[in-house]
Amino acid sequence: MGRRKKTLSLIEGAAFAMPLPDGRFGVCRVLRNATADEAKEWGAGSVLVAGSVWIGDTVPEATDPALRPILRLTHHAWKGGEEVLWVSDPLPEDFLPLGVIEPTADERERECCMMGGWASPRIQAFAQWRWDHEREAVLAEDAARDVAALEAQRQHAEEQEAHLASLTLEQLQGHVFFPHWKTYPSKKATRKSRQIMEETVQALLVLGSEATEQARLAVLQVCIERFNTLDEELGFFIETSEREDICEEFEALVHACGLGAYQDLADEWRDW
Repeated sequence: MGRRKKTLSLIEGAAFAMPLPDGRFGVCRVLRNATADEAKEWGAGSVLVAGSVWIGDTVPEATDPALRPILRLTHHAWKGGEEVLWVSDPLPEDFLPLGVIEPTADERERECCMMGGWASPRIQAFAQWRWDHEREAVLAEDAARDVAALEAQRQHAEEQEAHLASLTLEQLQGHVFFPHWKTYPSKKATRKSRQIMEETVQALLVLGSEATEQARLAVLQVCIERFNTLDEELGFFIETSEREDICEEFEALVHACGLGAYQDLADEWRDW
């Protein structure tokens, strides 16, 4: 078995060549290591990394002064900020050590509130070069992706509409609510949230298909109000993703009990 090639340790000034998607190389370098306080915020072993404006066909020498200027991002919605960020993940195996480019005094004292990974300077260098030299092609690709995304959303909406239209409360009896809640929210929040949904399904089934609209609405309101209470009891665990998940599952309940004509019912009663 071949040995893994030695890599330059992440000392202050360590510079690396980054293979780009088109076969060329970009460069990034370490401006400084995190202080003890910064490591608490950004992670143990964090280093402040800067991407270079340089892109070339061959691996450069660290002594090349063209490697020093820091990349400024103006592609797409970027407003000219420097590609400088805190990084704590392992150095990619395909990054090639070049040597040391001593940071300036200003670079050593650089403040930064951006966190990312080693992939960022590689992606940003290539994206900025294409923006500067192949903008028409980039904009055409972006437009094509937007069209494809809209079409995918349309298809998903149609499929979801068809699914909701045929959904029954009996089908929801065996449904596992919030299947993607693995590491967050807590096990307790997940268990109690599923319990609320399961008990709501049962309450609607007990009402029966002949129940009045007002009776079904009352059960649905209780469901959301229970989530209001649970959210407060457990320290407000319902954030953006959880809110979307609850509303999506609740929408299934609304359709399954025959009230699909109502839209955004949860918004009328939720506090989260």
